[in-house]
Amino acid sequence: SLTDLDREKFFNAVHILARVPTEVGQELFGKNYKSKDYFNRVHLYYGGTADCDHWHQGAGFVTSHVTFTLEYEMALQTVFPDIAQPYWDFTLESTFYRADDWRSSPIFSDSWFGAASPDNNLHTVTEGRWAYETAMTNARNFSQIVNSYGVLRAPWNNDPTPFMTRHDHVYGYMNNMKPSGCKEYYIALRKSTWMSMSKQLNAAAHGHIHETIGGSWNHYYADRIKSTTVGPAVLTFAHEIQALSKELWRAGYIACPDTCSMDTAWEDCQCEFDAGSYKGGKTSYEILDEVGILAQVDYYDEEGHKINSYYDANGTVYYTLPGYTEEASKHIYDELLEMLAVPGHIGDMFQATSSNDITFWVLHGTVDRLWHYKRLGPTDNYDETWDPYHTCYGHNPSNFQPFKNIFDSNDNYYTNAELYENLRPDKPVLQYMYDSFDWPHCELLGYDMSNEW
Repeated sequence: SLTDLDREKFFNAVHILARVPTEVGQELFGKNYKSKDYFNRVHLYYGGTADCDHWHQGAGFVTSHVTFTLEYEMALQTVFPDIAQPYWDFTLESTFYRADDWRSSPIFSDSWFGAASPDNNLHTVTEGRWAYETAMTNARNFSQIVNSYGVLRAPWNNDPTPFMTRHDHVYGYMNNMKPSGCKEYYIALRKSTWMSMSKQLNAAAHGHIHETIGGSWNHYYADRIKSTTVGPAVLTFAHEIQALSKELWRAGYIACPDTCSMDTAWEDCQCEFDAGSYKGGKTSYEILDEVGILAQVDYYDEEGHKINSYYDANGTVYYTLPGYTEEASKHIYDELLEMLAVPGHIGDMFQATSSNDITFWVLHGTVDRLWHYKRLGPTDNYDETWDPYHTCYGHNPSNFQPFKNIFDSNDNYYTNAELYENLRPDKPVLQYMYDSFDWPHCELLGYDMSNEW
């Protein structure tokens, strides 16, 4: 329902945010103006720190990203007051395309979002609106978090490319996923608690868009496996490498160079865990257990068989895996750690400055639209309790988020609980509403998309 005129005005405003710094923009357009680099830095600060992920992997994902998008819309409206932040209903791509052709959707034309997987060594869009969209370089004076090249990116993503990046491969293999669709939305609407709903919105209903657009490269996984037949276990682990490598980085095992000049080859400026020089005295399985990787990884042996368990009934790690010799078990643990020891390069959308890709900004409105629809339905059998037990700040109801003056002018930061209330679709303070809550293509597939159950 987005007209050509509205699309062009939206894109024009986005381009202004990308080119006019915050201080200048506030002089020109008003106090609500904020630049693209401002938003990238905020997302990096809350998703790219070493202690934990303050905006993802918990219920705070929903309130933070919906409010973040609202703040972005307010900045856009300082440029063109008559535009609204559009959303991308990617369930249409899920319904009408396959995993191997959904990137041919018209939304990835040059006049829309640009190529979903650019065919060049930089992995950057070179035609259309988003050609050579920049990633901030020499950013050390702007941000406390940068990669080794000084690029405004996740610190574990040592990619020097000064542009927004995308790829349709994940660690050497063609990505076999497509956006989430009607099934995931249907499941979300049937959730009976806010905690389970927030997990669904953060995971399956979020669309897998970050990975499928961002992708990854410059990793030796596919070369080391040398599998002529890409089985499910090989691809399942490929989908996990980025997240699990990040946990090794957060635990201090993966280290990155302090600085690299922009003319340093990427091979000479990698984040890695060097097992050969490691002096900590822990075995591979002890490291993998300590970081929490064994509790969530899907790995396999050399014959492609999935390893079902790493723990006995008492929760103790198997030194010798069931069905394997001590030597074979050590080889599996060592190889698993080795595969996660180098994160490789990660497309912008798949890491902590995903907000540098235009698709980020049309993604979370889709999640919010589904959330609105759920909240407008009956609540008699819906438990809205927000558990206050998350170990990472940012995901509990009393935790503050970096937003103020969104719903009022009190100049106070909001807690998650306050955002949860202010974002109710029936609240007068909410500045927007969605055009519809219809998914006719899902109904045609047999899903009951009613919010009454």
